Amino acid sequence: MHTTVRRGLAALIIVTLAGTALVGCQNGRAGARCRTTDFGQDATHVLVCKKGRWQRSITKQQAAAFIIAIIKARQTTTTPTTPPKPVVTQITAGFGHTCALRSDGTVWCWGENADGQLGDNTITTRLTPVQTLGITTAIQLTAGTSHTCALLADRTVTCWGNNASGQLGDGTTTARLTPVQTLGITTAIQLTAGDKHNCALLVDNTIRCWGDNASGQLGDTTTTDRPTPVQTLGITTATQLTAGALHTCALLADSTVRCWGDNSNRQLGDNTTTTRPAPALTLGITTATQLVAGALHTCALLADRTVTCWGRNVFGSLGDGTTTARLTPVQTLGITTATQLVAGDQHTCALLADKSVRCWGFNFRGQLGDNTTTDRPTPVQTLGITTATQLTARGGGHTCALLTDRTVRCWGYNEYGQLGDNTTTNRLTPVTVALPF
Repeated sequence: MHTTVRRGLAALIIVTLAGTALVGCQNGRAGARCRTTDFGQDATHVLVCKKGRWQRSITKQQAAAFIIAIIKARQTTTTPTTPPKPVVTQITAGFGHTCALRSDGTVWCWGENADGQLGDNTITTRLTPVQTLGITTAIQLTAGTSHTCALLADRTVTCWGNNASGQLGDGTTTARLTPVQTLGITTAIQLTAGDKHNCALLVDNTIRCWGDNASGQLGDTTTTDRPTPVQTLGITTATQLTAGALHTCALLADSTVRCWGDNSNRQLGDNTTTTRPAPALTLGITTATQLVAGALHTCALLADRTVTCWGRNVFGSLGDGTTTARLTPVQTLGITTATQLVAGDQHTCALLADKSVRCWGFNFRGQLGDNTTTDRPTPVQTLGITTATQLTARGGGHTCALLTDRTVRCWGYNEYGQLGDNTTTNRLTPVTVALPF
């Protein structure tokens, strides 16, 4: 019925515009008799036949304007919608390399590439970003010492780079210059990487880990390396993971923390130095909202936006104003508005609510970004960063920030070009990554 009305109206207007006695078009006057199938017109109006009588409808001028508008609309070429420009949504750092995830699901990496950790099918070190091959649906990245992994949109995992301990999870110990699928992972929601091992948090809040297990960092009660994922025992309510060099920690739904693996530097926080091949409770934490692990220390962001850390503290990486190792968590001084934490091997950084950055600990290569190489046992401000939205840190001693304008700035160790500024010069303050997009 609706289509019939539109066709009738169009025909009526066309007849009117023609102004000639076409078939079915009659001259008439309002009130005169007519057949309901006829169209009509008088000197000024288009007529319609209702109940056997002509009635005035719209004026001829209105009809003309209407049909002209229709013709112009049909003649106008629709401009194709330009897709939004892809932007960086996440960054991650390994020992000597860094990677960025773009909004289009692609991955771009730079820095050291001796083991293929950039995923560009070469072993050529790159001073600026290159695209990792074969990935178009990534939603999260993580990086170990010399390997990288991506969580894909279908909840599977793909990894590339060094594989000597089975850290790629493909059932082999063969290094891969391009991504290969980690076996048996189909419901992952978060990844974390240690030096040579990885763990995935699954949708059912359990954990699967694979790779190096010399210190029990996979949590399966053994010290056997695993080239495919195994379940971490005793964890069924995990909400977030983090991994250090040889240890792993999980944040649970009740805001407590469990850690396992190497504990020689007290990084498990259970008031011992006993290595644990299965999860142990970190003492004194009941309000954690995020965890990060350095090589030999661990930190938690608490619900009140303060920070607590434990483990090795030789360079002040716990931020408590001392260099004393801690068997249980101690408060980092001066941090009350943190929104995210990251940890390098022996330094730690916090993103604050005002989008500035504070770092503490080892600073030999300028990884704190305060324009010095002085170690800091309490937090200092990273210079020139006022609009950060996300941080990453790891390995040899570099740190990076993703800014609100989607640019990336990095500072610290740069021997392999991991700062992405097309040099190998260490930087004591942030420099902008030369993104090719």
